[in-house]
Amino acid sequence: MARHRLDNRRTPCAVGLIRAKALMAELPLGGILELTTRDRFAPFEVPAWADKEGLDLLAVRRRGWWLFSTFTFEILKTREVTPPKHGGGKPNQRV
Repeated sequence: MARHRLDNRRTPCAVGLIRAKALMAELPLGGILELTTRDRFAPFEVPAWADKEGLDLLAVRRRGWWLFSTFTFEILKTREVTPPKHGGGKPNQRV
């Protein structure tokens, strides 16, 4: 099973979701994306995005305190994802 890590701790959430979608489009079915972010809205936006795409959110972990929290999401690719229309870069990091 392919597992890829995407570190969005220094990326605004909107751009971070574009990067996550671009990477998820490249993963094979059954691959897992481990997405790390410091965006305070991520606990709402990432699960909504995963649900909209038909992906399985396997785990959500939070480390740190309040404004200094880091969130890590594990998302299983269960169906094909259309890549974003406008880039997002290729942040490919294999774990």
